[in-house]
Amino acid sequence: MEEQDGKEFQPESTTPEYVSEPDVLGPPPQEPIQEESPAPKKRLRRVLLWAVSLIIILAAGVVLMWTLRVRPQSVQIEEMEAEIISAQDQISSQDKELQNLRPLVEQNEQLLEDLLLASAHLDLLTVLVDVTTAQLALAQEDDIAARAALTGTDARLAALESTLEGANAKEVAEMSSRLQLVFEEVESDTFAARRDLEILANNLLALERVIFFGE
Repeated sequence: MEEQDGKEFQPESTTPEYVSEPDVLGPPPQEPIQEESPAPKKRLRRVLLWAVSLIIILAAGVVLMWTLRVRPQSVQIEEMEAEIISAQDQISSQDKELQNLRPLVEQNEQLLEDLLLASAHLDLLTVLVDVTTAQLALAQEDDIAARAALTGTDARLAALESTLEGANAKEVAEMSSRLQLVFEEVESDTFAARRDLEILANNLLALERVIFFGE
């Protein structure tokens, strides 16, 4: 080849020159992902299965207890409450009836008291009749009739004493003692018998005024 401009022509090198390119930063290399072992998963499933089974068993136990014990007891309690309410209603009804009957009971008690008083008054009057009859018999000097007139007098005085109370009952007891003296005196001392019969009659009249006439 010819020279140009006094320079020797040199052929261009055919060897490519290495041009360094700037390093491009990429993502860091990742470590290989290790797969989890299947053992923990199986253990977790087993725990969950046991937990669910336990919950089911507990729920079944609660239902069974409710069915066998709680429910029957609840029914029994309801029945008992109904019986209590019914008994309370009966008591309330009986109490109302009692309140209505109370005046009748008080009236009955008063009537009974009046009956006892009337019976005592009758006993007293009967004793007085016996004593008066005996006085008439002794006035006729019939001591047998006098004793016959006083045959049941002692029993009537005892009935009268049991009806009365306090000083009145004590006075009737003294009358019984005087009556025994009359029985002893009828045959042996007619004058003493007449005197004791008179005292006995006066005591009976005085007792009648105090008890039955309020004097």
